[in-house]
Amino acid sequence: MATPRDALLRLRRAASAGLLELDGSAPASREAVRARETLPAPHAGTVSWSVPPGYRALLAEHNRLSCRREAGDREGGFVLVDETELPGLNAELVHLPEGVCREPGRYLSTDHLVGFAEAGYEAVWCFDVSRPGADGEYPVYYHHQDEPRARRLADGTWDEQDDAVPDFPSFAAWFGAMAAAFTDARPPEWFDELGTPALTWLARGGVFARNKHA
Repeated sequence: MATPRDALLRLRRAASAGLLELDGSAPASREAVRARETLPAPHAGTVSWSVPPGYRALLAEHNRLSCRREAGDREGGFVLVDETELPGLNAELVHLPEGVCREPGRYLSTDHLVGFAEAGYEAVWCFDVSRPGADGEYPVYYHHQDEPRARRLADGTWDEQDDAVPDFPSFAAWFGAMAAAFTDARPPEWFDELGTPALTWLARGGVFARNKHA
């Protein structure tokens, strides 16, 4: 699998060729990296997590990274937010307030998620920080405010059982897929749905697995 730096180089080459717009800041400082681990504050709980190695490698290149591409009448983008944007992103679009339920008494929580990148409109790419791997990496999920990747508060089980399978196993896998999608001559089938709640259902159906990129 390509490393985050490999994927970044692919994006830079495509930007130089005029295929997409790429805007990156200076590398993240140690303080900026540490701030990401302390700033998320769910409305009714706490989040404990560590910046995973793959994400840390990207932050060594850019503290903030924006990518946007137009493909015919289609447009998509993502923004890896900096430490000042991360708290608001999570408070506004990721972490549910207390008392949210789909059925009486079946309360939901998204406190297991930490959003790290805007996906357009009301969608966010998130780490599931409740499931660290032995390598320190977290699985990645596409989360939309209207179709949250929620767990049941009572027992921590997934509200939608298909969410037990993550969209990507790690940051490196996610970033590699983004680099491939945004640089391919023909973007994958999910590109049109970036930023929409419909992509959540496509993700649950395995759309990212069907469009694997090295």
